[in-house]
Amino acid sequence: MEVVDDYLWLSKEGVQKYFAADVPEKQSELMHYSQGPAFGGLFAEKTEKPAWKEKDSWFIVAKNDQVVSTELQRIMAKKIGAKTTELESSHVPMISKPDEVLSVIREAIASV
Repeated sequence: MEVVDDYLWLSKEGVQKYFAADVPEKQSELMHYSQGPAFGGLFAEKTEKPAWKEKDSWFIVAKNDQVVSTELQRIMAKKIGAKTTELESSHVPMISKPDEVLSVIREAIASV
């Protein structure tokens, strides 16, 4: 990861090896070159009224995530009382497991 003017950028290796390890190389390369920066201060921000305190939530645990530990994902999902689905996926299940993610979205839509 590279930090430039308080913005975070993932290296090509970081995207391919950690962020999107289960995504085909050409696609993860495109992800690297088209990424937008993340503001470093974002991780210190707190919300005053998080939606999960008042609304139902769904959470996909990415079991092969090398960015956020699986155990931490499970803890976060439990804390917010989310309906949880676990997928054999890297950090980007919406890319590597789109059909499974779509099923979770449809389930959420059908329940509200």
